[in-house]
Amino acid sequence: MLTERLLQIGLKVEGVELHQAAEQASTEQDATASVVIIGMRGSGKTYVGELAAATLGWTFLDADAYFEQKFSSVIRDYVQRNGWPAFRAAEVEVLKELLARHPSRHVLSLGGGIVETPEAREVLAAYAKDRPMVHIARPANEIVAYLEAETSRPAFGEPIVDVFKRREPWFAECSSYEFVNSVGKALPQPTVETISIRDEVARFFGHITGHKPNLAPNLVQGRRSYFLSLTFPDVTPSLANFEELTTGVDAIELRVDLLRTQSQIDAAGTHIAPLSYVSEQVAAIRRVSSLPIVYTVRTQSQGGAFPDKSVKEAFDLLHSALRLGVEYIDVEISLPEKDIRDLISRKGSSKIIASWHDWSGNMKWDSSSVDATLEVTKAYGDIVKIIGKANTAADNVALDGFMTRASTAGDAKPIIAINMGVVGQLSRILNMAFTPVTHPLLPTRAAPGQLSFVEIQKALHLVGQLPAQRFYIFGKPIAHSMSPTLHNTAFDHLGLPHSYGRLETDQVDADVRSTLAQADFGGASVTIPLKRDIMSQLDELTPEAKAIGAVNTVIPFTNAGGHRGLLGDNTDWIGIRNVVKARLPPSLNKVDSCLVIGAGGTARAAIYALHALGADRIYLFNRTRRSAEELVHAIPDANVELLDTLDVTSLQGPPPSVIVSTVPASATTTEEHVPDALFLPSSLFSADAGVVVDMAYKPAETPLLRLGKTVAGGKWRSVMGIEVLLEQGYRQFELWTGRRCPRGVVSKTVLAAYEASA
Repeated sequence: MLTERLLQIGLKVEGVELHQAAEQASTEQDATASVVIIGMRGSGKTYVGELAAATLGWTFLDADAYFEQKFSSVIRDYVQRNGWPAFRAAEVEVLKELLARHPSRHVLSLGGGIVETPEAREVLAAYAKDRPMVHIARPANEIVAYLEAETSRPAFGEPIVDVFKRREPWFAECSSYEFVNSVGKALPQPTVETISIRDEVARFFGHITGHKPNLAPNLVQGRRSYFLSLTFPDVTPSLANFEELTTGVDAIELRVDLLRTQSQIDAAGTHIAPLSYVSEQVAAIRRVSSLPIVYTVRTQSQGGAFPDKSVKEAFDLLHSALRLGVEYIDVEISLPEKDIRDLISRKGSSKIIASWHDWSGNMKWDSSSVDATLEVTKAYGDIVKIIGKANTAADNVALDGFMTRASTAGDAKPIIAINMGVVGQLSRILNMAFTPVTHPLLPTRAAPGQLSFVEIQKALHLVGQLPAQRFYIFGKPIAHSMSPTLHNTAFDHLGLPHSYGRLETDQVDADVRSTLAQADFGGASVTIPLKRDIMSQLDELTPEAKAIGAVNTVIPFTNAGGHRGLLGDNTDWIGIRNVVKARLPPSLNKVDSCLVIGAGGTARAAIYALHALGADRIYLFNRTRRSAEELVHAIPDANVELLDTLDVTSLQGPPPSVIVSTVPASATTTEEHVPDALFLPSSLFSADAGVVVDMAYKPAETPLLRLGKTVAGGKWRSVMGIEVLLEQGYRQFELWTGRRCPRGVVSKTVLAAYEASA
């Protein structure tokens, strides 16, 4: 009996006691506690720290700069005058002072040698017990190459590699997290599109501080969520296909028990991947995807490949997951209770999936032993995972009854409950929370009967759980709109049964109202001239749509009372924000001064987007000043300044590093004295580097983009209007379906259609 097995492994089955134990073991981390950064000189502490502070909206402080200001001396001179011991003693006092004065909402970057002093290590380790102490890790060879060219700091007096080897254990001992700085590191496939260091810093620090945990939004009651179970021994060769692999899923499961180094692959026997290798695998995934990671060390008795008796090694790996900021950690309830509680006490913003797998085929979903298992998994997990095996179709019926009981309990948690095997595939189709899926590009399925995301969507449609919906674009002219290509490509690629068509009209007429009222209406894109007129037909508006004063997306919803309504949103600003954020040069940690050209609805969206990016100053120019005046105070708290001319050399503040044009390309020129055309002076690109966006779709290279390329000599990054269309469309797709849009295949298809129509 499973109950006896639970007792044998030392786990009580009294639910109340277990819940109390788990709650007492878990500690809540203060989301405002200052982040302290440590690491070798040359690891990128300042660069990463400044990015982290910018994304958190906190203040960055460099301990070395603070030291030099406090003692009115550069560190090199201080060391030469007073010696290293005196410097180290003063450094510890500065550390204590910084922690005392700035306990919250700061990112504090410490000198690389702070860990050389035992007293400092004690202070750091104490801080790391319940607050974020982050070790910025970078390969030794990269640090050596950087430091050999650096001369502003005092020399170590010994080989850099020796310093690195001595300090590495101390950095690990003193820190609670580790951020792998892979900036500039080449991937095996150089053509792979990578996540920017800016986005990865935002994900990591948002998660570990609790400021913005990187959790799967679909893992809530009433929604379906999925994770892809990777079965590669080494994920790096698959990075080029990662977007295809992760189509439709909400998270990525890294099966740590299946990871193998090359030497382990070639050798017979049972193997455990080294901690350093597993860290490299996590870092590799983070180079190409921001999806949450489900970190799994599946033991042999639970159907995996990890040795059952290697308990210490298993928990070393699980604790490493916490250090790396992994979002979900699978913990088998058959592991020692004391070790599980210790792990829970350190989990921070990460979530525990408490799991039990019974491969015998003897587990009965209507038995008391399963109820006992449920209580244990609920006690330790934020998410429950119980896996059985189906012998007959009746086992799926019994599982459904179990799910009804378990999901309606007062203390219910998200439950993954599945029957393995071909007979159990129906349970995979109907499971709601974090269904594990496979993909044709994987070398093998992680479990018998595992299905792909696309297979499950098609099956859900066949069994009536995923009705076909119709989506539209409203407006005029729309005959050449790329939106149908965008959304129909995405529907087809994800196996969704929906369709997207055009409804061309220049007014909200009976056809529009009838379409909005249809039972199978899934949503609509709205373009000119209906972005304001459509608002009268909607029940609610998002704050963004209200602030911008225009709607480009209609989303049907059902309220708590079961009544259907229509929500108006605006994704134009998201498209602008995303393209600017993605193209910002590394030298620009934040948006400073910006320029918006035009004063229509798109200009409002541009102002909103730039303000959301933290722009200190937004210049606004329109040939008709009166129209522009209406936008000065349109977006609350945005600092908008009207310009009388586009010659930015006369500005009191810095020249814009981001330019967004919202006027037709045909109305602009780079030649002076052209009648009825807006002259674009070369002085627009006075800033050293930046991003220029032209919202006009055609031609692909507008006069503004051509000017930026000519004048800025490659220092400015250009964005075509079709790229903004794609970005805002990706967001529309997600709002309608709850699924990430498959960007790669969609952008390729849309751009091909766009070029063919040019």
